[in-house]
Amino acid sequence: MKLSQKTLSSLSVLSLCLTLTACGGGDVESNPPQQQEPDSGVYTGPAPATEDIQKYKVSLWDNISTQNRCGACHTEGNQAPYFASREDVNDAYAATNPLVDLTDPASSRLVEKVAGGHNCWLDSDSACGETMTSWIKLWSDERVSSANTIELTAPVIREPGSSKSFPDDSALFSQHVYPIVSQYCVDCHNEGATFAQSPFFASNDITQAYESAKNVINIDEPSQSRLVVRLGSEFHNCWTNCQENSNEMLAAVTAMSDAIAVDEISPEMVVSKSLRLTDGITASSGGRFETDVIALYQFKTGEGSTAYDTSGIAPEANLSLTGDVEWLGSWGLSFTNGKAQASTANSKKLHDLITSTGEFSVEAWVTPNNVTQEGPARIVTYSAGDDARNFTLGQSQYNYDFMLRTEASSTNGEPALSSPDADEVLQATLQHVVLTYNATEGRKIYVNGNLIEVADEDIAPLASWDDSFALILGREASNQHVWQGDIRLLAIYNRVLEQEQISQNYDVGVGEKFFLLFSVSHLIDLPNTYVMFEVSQFDNYSYLFTGASLVNIDGTPVAEAFDMRSVRIGINGKESAQGQAYSNVDLAIESGQALAEPMSLSALGTIIGLEKGASQDEFFLTFEQIGEHENVVVPGVIITPDELPANTETAQIGLRNFAEINHSMSELTGVPQQTTKVFDTYGLVKSQLPSVENIDTFISAQQMGVTQLAIAYCDVAIDDDSLRSAWFPDIDFTQEPNVALSSAERPNLLNPLIGQLMPLNLSSQPDANLVYNELDSLVSNLSVCGTNCNAERTQTIAKASCAAVLASAVMLIQ
Repeated sequence: MKLSQKTLSSLSVLSLCLTLTACGGGDVESNPPQQQEPDSGVYTGPAPATEDIQKYKVSLWDNISTQNRCGACHTEGNQAPYFASREDVNDAYAATNPLVDLTDPASSRLVEKVAGGHNCWLDSDSACGETMTSWIKLWSDERVSSANTIELTAPVIREPGSSKSFPDDSALFSQHVYPIVSQYCVDCHNEGATFAQSPFFASNDITQAYESAKNVINIDEPSQSRLVVRLGSEFHNCWTNCQENSNEMLAAVTAMSDAIAVDEISPEMVVSKSLRLTDGITASSGGRFETDVIALYQFKTGEGSTAYDTSGIAPEANLSLTGDVEWLGSWGLSFTNGKAQASTANSKKLHDLITSTGEFSVEAWVTPNNVTQEGPARIVTYSAGDDARNFTLGQSQYNYDFMLRTEASSTNGEPALSSPDADEVLQATLQHVVLTYNATEGRKIYVNGNLIEVADEDIAPLASWDDSFALILGREASNQHVWQGDIRLLAIYNRVLEQEQISQNYDVGVGEKFFLLFSVSHLIDLPNTYVMFEVSQFDNYSYLFTGASLVNIDGTPVAEAFDMRSVRIGINGKESAQGQAYSNVDLAIESGQALAEPMSLSALGTIIGLEKGASQDEFFLTFEQIGEHENVVVPGVIITPDELPANTETAQIGLRNFAEINHSMSELTGVPQQTTKVFDTYGLVKSQLPSVENIDTFISAQQMGVTQLAIAYCDVAIDDDSLRSAWFPDIDFTQEPNVALSSAERPNLLNPLIGQLMPLNLSSQPDANLVYNELDSLVSNLSVCGTNCNAERTQTIAKASCAAVLASAVMLIQ
């Protein structure tokens, strides 16, 4: 059954995270990646007989026929088929055609072989597969199918079974597994190691170590744990004998697993069949526009210290990961205080290919951690230091910045083109960002498919770019201007992307997605009927469920009417404790209802917490009613009258409502409510703030709104010279943090701040000394950033400290 992507598309749900930037140190050439030189042999055989064979030669054959790739085996006298023959490219062309699918390059036999580990020339099989796909795409060009169709097929049928879940606390991990990894794996899998490599399951922080270890431990099948397999089968950094070490690790994981109780599915539940994420149908919508791409990073490797350029355009500008950079299970890199850097030698292809056309585009899917980062903080930069660059995509609070070296700019690419302050275009959520430039229209910025209305006032040709600069993600070459957030995809083109092409790539989306078809045929007596969701791993901690629908893959309509009420998502033998957005579904499905195309059940999306990892978590659905099956769920415990507690008084305190919150913040900070940034932020989050005073109605989404508003007030207050001087007369904000906020100077920041934002000494408020200690710890952590932190960091820390108090219950509670 084929369905259009438009039919299957659904809303996305995005999350906001608010943290603060950090700093570091280093130089342009730190840890450049190793590069494998291509074969230098020159082809002397017959010329290509057709234009298509010529295109095949320069796109695919020139890359695979070298001795360090397929040319070592698949030539005459060695191993058939002879698709890497160097005697006659026309014969190689004939041998290659059966091994490729020019309408769907990713499904080609050549791709499957190298992606499966067959003679991969890189350290990552998936990177070899992606690179081979890119070479075939270059050959196939317009023949690549962009039809967004999905073939729905019957999934594996799993019975929801008994399962185990990781305990909330780390006690069992600390007792059994951590003693081994903290002794033998700490030189790499610890964020403080010289050559730190995620996941950090040997972190000094036991909580972080436990969270990271969940991805490499299989508590249902301990022998399948990555910690065990890496030692016993892959001989990875064994400390004595690999098999003995593997057995030791297996014993530890087994002991941990044996101490965990099994989650049994209640027999009263009305449940669908179950699925793992990998049982789903890949929801690849295809159709990305990638013509003229010269560097492409999809971050699918998922481990190691190298992110591969899989554009197929030599030389590959692979990125070496250093510092606090973590792989995302949903494809991507998460930057906290680290960077990903290509060598200057291989970055030179950007200089050569962009200056040859005089135009280019940078496309990225990014999730900034917060809207307080300044500098601009470097998201993607092709530069050599704080004041020398060819181009940069940066962040300044709510703005994206486009710095570009032209004949009208400085060597630092200034003045930057930035999204308008009042629009607050940049948000701490997943966004598609595209920069474009040519000499006739200048610079443009697109966010989520829309052109940002800001004119480039200094349109000029590119200046003489420096070909010794390096492509870097996450911070500057000097290790200053750290950016915190996630990058899910990065593509660089040596042509301008048009609006239609940008919209096309935005509509396709990013990351690995699956259609999960939960069988309900046994509940409604209609074969091959499924409740379908589009599911992806949202980040390293959660899954995103969207597009709930009912579908019959045979195209059979409903024979007998039935009701469907209160759908809940289960994971590993129990209903999820959060994310039950579909519990309010209440539908009457009529007889004759067509199900050949998915019938929407809900327009909502939701987040479900990750427990054991994408390859292990098992999902199922429960229903209060579907067809003749019913299991009424009563939330909570009903207390009979004679069991009522003696004291039935309700809370005597309440919340400030949205208007009171805004007014209180204005009074406490002295910042007028009409100030542009505050006014705009209030308008944005007003509907997210509490509207009633009942404290029982408070939810986490409201706290996010309160936090955003507090950040806006504190940002304006600390940027205002008179307010800042009045609050902190004894702090020298021209000094870097280790001077201005040293232990001796710290009281000059914290005491005035607490006095300003907690002016009343009420019994309902936290003790001021406890607040001081919490803030002192926060400032200490944020001030640890080496000797290269600048004075700007001092002001940023003051803003963060202000927001921490202003967004707290001190202000929120009546």
